[in-house]
Amino acid sequence: MSGTRSGSHWTGLAVLIAACVGCDDAPPGAPVRVPGPEWTAQRSAEARALEARLAALEPGAPAQLWVHLAFGPEADLDLYVTGPLEETVYYANTPSRIGGELLEDRRCEHAGPRIESVRFPRVPGRYRVGVDYPQTCGETRAPVPFALRVETPGGRQQIRGLAVHEVFEPIVFEFELGPEVKP
Repeated sequence: MSGTRSGSHWTGLAVLIAACVGCDDAPPGAPVRVPGPEWTAQRSAEARALEARLAALEPGAPAQLWVHLAFGPEADLDLYVTGPLEETVYYANTPSRIGGELLEDRRCEHAGPRIESVRFPRVPGRYRVGVDYPQTCGETRAPVPFALRVETPGGRQQIRGLAVHEVFEPIVFEFELGPEVKP
């Protein structure tokens, strides 16, 4: 065979390149947005059950910040909480310089549903909560529901989400903790 290729081969290659490179509506250099996982009736029911488990937890000490992550037995999720000094508390960095600490790291060998908790002393500033899904605890790699509960001296919030296998969401929830107000 010679070193030349047929015209139909080059035409097919050109069509493939055009399909991969230039056929979206985004401006050049813009990140490609992949649609997130969809909520199903089953995932919603699982998330409600996880929220109920978090709602049943005893409240933490009122002078502290608490973040709880609940998830099912099909995945090993990891909780990340970044404090006002830009230091992140997670399984490989606990405690932090300002006293934030991961109290539990629940892995596949723990019976589910699982709850991981991070506690911080009351330090004013901006906080970010992230969730990572690095490992499955079975065969499925499907998105899994999770529930977060954030307790601050000012109140409590619950958030639910879907984690995608091998995707780290660095900001699932972000909030500001203001200075303590003395009566």
